[in-house]
Amino acid sequence: MTTKPPTNVSLTPVWVIFAITIAGSSSTGLFWNALGFIAKHAYGFSRIENLTLYLAMGLVYAASAWKAGTVGRIVGWSDRGGVLGCVLGMAVGLAIPAVWPTKLGLWIAGIWVSGVSALLWPVVHAYLAGGRPPDQVAKVQGVFNLIWMSSVTVPMFILPPFLDTGARGVFLVSAFTLLMVLPLALRLPRMTPCAFVDSSGASGSASHPEWQALLVRSRRWLIVTYLFMSAFPPLLPYAFEASGIASSLETPLTGTWMVVRVLFVAFLWRTTFWQGHRLFLIGAGLMGTLGFGLALGAGFLPGPPLPWMVFGFILFGLGAGASYHAALAYGMVVGEAEVDAGGTFEALIGLGYAGGPAAGLLGIPVAVVLGTSPGVAAAVLLAGPALMLPWLRVSKNSADPS
Repeated sequence: MTTKPPTNVSLTPVWVIFAITIAGSSSTGLFWNALGFIAKHAYGFSRIENLTLYLAMGLVYAASAWKAGTVGRIVGWSDRGGVLGCVLGMAVGLAIPAVWPTKLGLWIAGIWVSGVSALLWPVVHAYLAGGRPPDQVAKVQGVFNLIWMSSVTVPMFILPPFLDTGARGVFLVSAFTLLMVLPLALRLPRMTPCAFVDSSGASGSASHPEWQALLVRSRRWLIVTYLFMSAFPPLLPYAFEASGIASSLETPLTGTWMVVRVLFVAFLWRTTFWQGHRLFLIGAGLMGTLGFGLALGAGFLPGPPLPWMVFGFILFGLGAGASYHAALAYGMVVGEAEVDAGGTFEALIGLGYAGGPAAGLLGIPVAVVLGTSPGVAAAVLLAGPALMLPWLRVSKNSADPS
């Protein structure tokens, strides 16, 4: 059956979404991926301080994303107004460590940007998918993934000269970039388009019933992936230091897995062999788990640690790209293209953001018992759920996207 977008739906111009995504992702990437390095080198954060900061950021992100749709309805603003408010709020948050370079300022900025950005992305996802049939969603989603993943990668390669000074100029440039895209947000429809319904009256969920269980499984893997990702920034600076790797190489080396992720997502975007296959998700999770362990445990392996770290980052990038692309692709087709659906997706990410640092904190006393590093102990603690989740049965109730 041929499907066409409803004639009464005003689709969102994708170039507007992509421009907002570039500015927003480079800014949030600066916080989520680089803040741990900045906090250690410029502010003297200990491992515990860094992990605690990331734990707080993750909890705020999860809570904010979970209620993204509710917040908009309570405040009474339109979806377009929500985007404007979030972009402006993120710019203000990014300016805080630039004008108030203290530990407290960094804490406030991290928590503020986490909460505001979590409100932004569910609306962006809804604008992107709303009103578009599944084949169009797949195309624009592929471009969207490449854009945001590339954008969060860039700060990792430009940061080394600014780490010891707190990257104040980088924060200001990011804030200014967000302000520049504010006028573009006015081009968005007032409200996000409704979910696509084909000529038979079926939504994406009814059109792809076999993907419902895969949606559940991919979201499980998504949580695990972000457990690992959120443990990297507060733990890697100390792992690099213990391995004798120069501070100027820390963020570019960490960016290795992000580059691999972009390339693999580009490959997946142009292929369909992985769709509908559980083994693909299992393989993604195993690669991510092994890569995480190798990157943090390189100093305990034979030979120089640098090759082990790079190999670990490559494996992790492959696993992270696969799990994210699958979870979002299934979610946008099976689930409704609404702010609440995107909020659920981002809330799952937030739970991962919080769980990784929590495992890192638990890993500190475990490391003493095992006689290893906190990073390796955290990898051991996280390996359990990572290896267990793909084998859990998906019930009919849990496969229901509603």
